[in-house]
Amino acid sequence: MCYHLIMERIAYIIPGFGHSPLRQRGYKAIGGFFERQGITPRYVLIDWHRKTPRTFTDFVRQFLKHHDGRKRQETYVLGFSYGATIAFLSATKIKPKALILCSLSPYFEEDMKNLKPSWIRWWRKHFKDSDYSFAAMAPRIRVKTYVVYGSKEHFSVAVRAKDARARIPRSSLRVSRGAEHKIHRREYLRTLERLIKTL
Repeated sequence: MCYHLIMERIAYIIPGFGHSPLRQRGYKAIGGFFERQGITPRYVLIDWHRKTPRTFTDFVRQFLKHHDGRKRQETYVLGFSYGATIAFLSATKIKPKALILCSLSPYFEEDMKNLKPSWIRWWRKHFKDSDYSFAAMAPRIRVKTYVVYGSKEHFSVAVRAKDARARIPRSSLRVSRGAEHKIHRREYLRTLERLIKTL
């Protein structure tokens, strides 16, 4: 007798720095977009202030505790801002079906020249692992990747997004017209709704 195993489809939603997907607006709406595609959303809780100086190694470890790694699972990972960095750094470990990198934070080695001095001082004060090279890591991402950013964000975010599109082999770029660095705004949500409909 032949049994057909049903592939479970899961989307992990990683919020931006200081955000909780259970409190900030927008993340639940994104979860609804996934549900309409038959994909179950799972909201990732990151303890952003658990220890200082902060490290993305710790943030990635927190995310991986949410990921159960079952074989009969089709996994999607969406992250916003620092959450997108966590998604990016996790991709080679969990090998999802697709990544959605929303406003990927421009805090890789190559980005420092594009940031305000005050931003760099804050970053180096609060983060211990601040020396990731995007150029070195991006070619290792072999999954389908969607890179999204808002047209009204700081230019450093646009530069990081365009560079990600150029360096990640299976990637495409979406610009949310009129969107700022606020994932809960309707311009950003509309872009994500259209994107998620294609999954």
